Amino acid sequence: MHDIYIEGGTKRQRDIADKVISFCLKRLMPRARSINVELTLRSMSDLGGCWLIDNHRSFGIEVNSESKTKEFIISLIHEMVHAKQYYTQELCEVLTMNSNGSMVIKTLWKGKDCTNLEYRDLPHELEAYHMQDNLYKEYKKWV
Repeated sequence: MHDIYIEGGTKRQRDIADKVISFCLKRLMPRARSINVELTLRSMSDLGGCWLIDNHRSFGIEVNSESKTKEFIISLIHEMVHAKQYYTQELCEVLTMNSNGSMVIKTLWKGKDCTNLEYRDLPHELEAYHMQDNLYKEYKKWV
């Protein structure tokens, strides 16, 4: 049983978001039994963001509520790909100590440190951008 919590945005956006998340859970994490997604729809400068809340089964997502419908759906699909990456532990963030003794967060993709890569070179972003358009086409056939 999956739990989907959506706050903000319009009723129409919340209805669309619920369908998109349900589709992505079935398509991207078909064997997962219990996933928790907490989505916030709000005005923001980015299109969206995703983070792990705990235990690789709970995710926080934000999506720009001012996006047009197609961009809104694609942004949410993109963030759900990141949720899948966290769920499968392909994408991990670890707290570690640097050479100065300070604590830093490192981003790992399939065990490799990609913390210092440019955004356009991040492997988890490349995968999400690669998957989002095909998933959008599948979603449009599904609804």
